[in-house]
Amino acid sequence: MHLFEAIPPDLFSVLASPNRVLYADALDVLYEAYGDNLKIPEGTYYMMLRSKLEKQLSQATFDDEDIYEDELRDISGRARFLIRKLASKGWFEKERGKDYRSFEEYLIVPGYSSRFLELFHELRDDSPMRGYSYVFGTYSTLTVARESGNDYEKMMAVYSAYDNTMALIKVLKTVYHNVKRYFQAQIEMRDVNQVLSTHFDDFGQRVIEAYIRPLKIKDSVPKYKIPIQTILNKWMEDEGVMRAMANAALQDKRQSSLEDCRAELLSKIFWVIERYESIERDYLDEIDKQVRRYTRATTQKLENLTNWDQNIRGNLNYLLTKLSEKKRSGELLEKIQPIFQLTEQSFLSDKSLWIRKRQTGRELKDPVEVVEEDISRDARERAEGLLSTPYGKRAVQEYMRQKFGTEETIFSKDMDLRNDRDYIMSLLAVLNGDDRDNFYRVEELDGTFHQGDYSIPQLKLTRREGK
Repeated sequence: MHLFEAIPPDLFSVLASPNRVLYADALDVLYEAYGDNLKIPEGTYYMMLRSKLEKQLSQATFDDEDIYEDELRDISGRARFLIRKLASKGWFEKERGKDYRSFEEYLIVPGYSSRFLELFHELRDDSPMRGYSYVFGTYSTLTVARESGNDYEKMMAVYSAYDNTMALIKVLKTVYHNVKRYFQAQIEMRDVNQVLSTHFDDFGQRVIEAYIRPLKIKDSVPKYKIPIQTILNKWMEDEGVMRAMANAALQDKRQSSLEDCRAELLSKIFWVIERYESIERDYLDEIDKQVRRYTRATTQKLENLTNWDQNIRGNLNYLLTKLSEKKRSGELLEKIQPIFQLTEQSFLSDKSLWIRKRQTGRELKDPVEVVEEDISRDARERAEGLLSTPYGKRAVQEYMRQKFGTEETIFSKDMDLRNDRDYIMSLLAVLNGDDRDNFYRVEELDGTFHQGDYSIPQLKLTRREGK
């Protein structure tokens, strides 16, 4: 299914209009109303828009908007227009109340809309998010299911362990990319207080305290890894437990057959065990490297900013900063060009400060005379002996000429594999097929040819022209 088969095609048009800030605020108000009410009366949403967005509504201009003149006159009309606009784009639908004596309408928020509203609200929220205890949750669920002995609970514990591990991997990827983002943002900072605030307040609270510290202490992967793997391995090795869990999964309509349910449970158990085996190496260690790198960079940044008029590194930092600001004028670059050899780049990395070695032409030297030594008689005899061996190149050529006879093309079935010698000769013929001195070419086809106890690929052997 395509994206716009699942959502209305004009759903995001309000977020691309000149009044996108106002529409985004109205959607946040809708999210608040959706969270507070099972049924959202249109009048309730209208009053919330008026009270929370009064200033924005009064200052907004609705040029090129399909707003009526009576809606444009005052705040009430503009709030009505917002409701009509969002409904027309598919953010919610309207439903008449069951009381026929009342004209009250209710707003119905579709599933896709509720997901987007929650995402937008999370993006607007400045409070640091805390990582969920996915590791401890997996351990607790598996332990409770093991002690209860209930097959259905064991089956659900396996699915829960799989979902929790998937969520944990997603959190770890988010943490890794967040560290990279802070590292890149630090490059543009020029104020000591800004660096300190970003490191201790933003990075310290949103990354270290929210995710990394819990994973190291409270929701520790090394602490719970072995118990999780032990429980899952024991279930997987017990055929009776696997059969009982597969029956429970089939009753829960997880798959269409018992074998499919068992296969799915096994695949999820294998996946969780393997992920916990590699999660420290592939994720936690990589995150630790990025954190250490970011911390070292922050320390050096603070040292440069506080002492950059007292040491060479600080002066060099100042010089490079000024060069980046005045790179179009070229005045400063011309002054220092006799002293430094600098190359302009759009970004700096650990391999930036080096100069490519220039290619120089080869100098002509006196020719070296090659002296051909006479081949000894003994060496010549050994070489001739190799050529005349039963499986030498000459023997293979003669064998293939017999197989070709007068034909221009033969196939694997024409090789006639009667004994070990025929089998070995056919393999050597294929290995020598790319040799230009051969009188034939080898082309490999799909499939395998079988004759007795011998098997070779399906081959097409063609005589070269003039040979």
